[in-house]
Amino acid sequence: MSLFLRRRTSPHNRLVRRILFAAIFFLVNAHIFIYFLHNHESPAPTATDLSGPWSYNPTNKVPRVNNIGRVFIAANHWISAKVLKPYWINALLMLIQQLGPENVFVSIYENGSWDETPAMLRELDQELGRLGVSRRVLIEAITHREQVEEVVKLGDDKPGWVMTSRGKKELRRIPMLAKLRNRLLEPLEEMKHKGESFDKVVFLNDVVFTAEDVVRLLKTRGGNYAAACSMDFNKPQYYYDTFALRDSKGREASSQRFPFFAAGESRDAMMAGLPVPVKSCWNGMVAFDAAPFLRDYQPLRFRGVEDSLALSHVEGSECCLIHADNERGFSSMTAGTEKRGVWLNPKVRVGYNYPAYEYQRVHKYRWPEYLMSIPVRIGTGLLGLPWEKKKVLNRVRDWEKKGEEGRRVEPGDFCLVDEMHVLVENGWKHV
Repeated sequence: MSLFLRRRTSPHNRLVRRILFAAIFFLVNAHIFIYFLHNHESPAPTATDLSGPWSYNPTNKVPRVNNIGRVFIAANHWISAKVLKPYWINALLMLIQQLGPENVFVSIYENGSWDETPAMLRELDQELGRLGVSRRVLIEAITHREQVEEVVKLGDDKPGWVMTSRGKKELRRIPMLAKLRNRLLEPLEEMKHKGESFDKVVFLNDVVFTAEDVVRLLKTRGGNYAAACSMDFNKPQYYYDTFALRDSKGREASSQRFPFFAAGESRDAMMAGLPVPVKSCWNGMVAFDAAPFLRDYQPLRFRGVEDSLALSHVEGSECCLIHADNERGFSSMTAGTEKRGVWLNPKVRVGYNYPAYEYQRVHKYRWPEYLMSIPVRIGTGLLGLPWEKKKVLNRVRDWEKKGEEGRRVEPGDFCLVDEMHVLVENGWKHV
C-alpha cells in the first residue's frame, strides 16, 4: 500500500480550476495591456501649435454664458510656469470672455517662486487690466526658505509651530497652506463691505484646463450644490488628490483607478457617469456657493487641525476640512432643510500636465475599466475596504476628552490621517 494517498480530482473540479486560471490570466494580461495603453504619452503641443481650447484672442467675439452670476476666481501659484503658459493663463482669459469681465473678480497670490511664475503673473495682471477685470494679483518677495528658517524659540506658542519627532520646532505645512488660501479671500471681505456680492467662488489649481471645463463645473446639477469638484490626474489613468477626496460615507477612495470609490452610492454614480455624492473633494478645481464665505458671522475660511491635535500625529487637508466646516455651518443655519451637498463631476477632468489632461479629456470608461473594477468592488463590498482608521479616531476622541466640556471638537474627523507634514527648504516632508 502506498505511503502517500493521492486525492483524486473530479473532472468538474478540474474544469472549474481551468476556468479560474483562464480568468486570472486574462485579468492580469488585460491589466498590463491597459497600463501600457494609458501610459503612452503623446508630446505636449508647443506655443506655436496651440489652437482650439487654448487659442485666446482678445479680439474674438465669444458667446456669453448665462445663468451663472458673478464668480470670484481664486488661485495660489508657486513654481507654476510650466502650466501657466500656454495653458492656464489662456484658459482663464477665455473663461473671463465667456463669463463677461464685469461678472468676474480674479484673486491670485504668489510668493517665493524661483522660476518665471512671477513674471508671467505680472503679464497676466496687465492683460486683466486691459480687459477691465476687477482683480488683485499679489506677488510677495518672501521666499519659501525664509518662511522655513523663521526663528522660533522653543518656549514660544506661535500657532503652526510644533515640536516634532526630530527634536526641533518646525512649521506645519497645512496651517501655512490654509493661511495662503485665506489670503486669496481678503478681497472678498473688502468687497462685501462695499455692498458687492458673488454667486460662486472658484478655486483653480496649477492645472491644465479649458474655459469649457470651468463652465461645465459651475453648471453641475444646475448650480444646486454647496461645492462641486473636477477630477484631477497626474498620470493618464490615475486620479491624483487622495488627500482631500472622501466618498459619501467619509472614507478614502479605495483605488486611484476607476471606479475609485468604496461606498456604493459614490461608486454607482461614478460608474453611471453621474455627479458623484462625496463628503469632500478638491481635485484641481472646485466651485463653492459663495454665501458661506460672505456671511457676517464666522464666514467660511480655510484652517488646519489644532496644533494640540497635530501633536498626536494627526493631520487633515485644509481642502477637506473646509467642507466639514461648511456642512456644520450650513446645518446650524438651515436645520430641517435639505442639504445641497458636495459633488464630484466625473465629466470635468483636469491634469497637472498636458498628456494626462489630453488623455482624460477624450477618454470614456469602457469595458476594460469595468472589468478591472471587479476586484475593487469585491474588496470594498465584501471586505469593507478601506478599513476605518480607528487609531486616528481614537486619538481624536482622547484629544476631545482632554479639553473643556464641549470646547474641543473636530467636525472633520473623516478628513484625518495618521501623518504630520512640515515645511522644509525645498517643499515639505512627512515626519
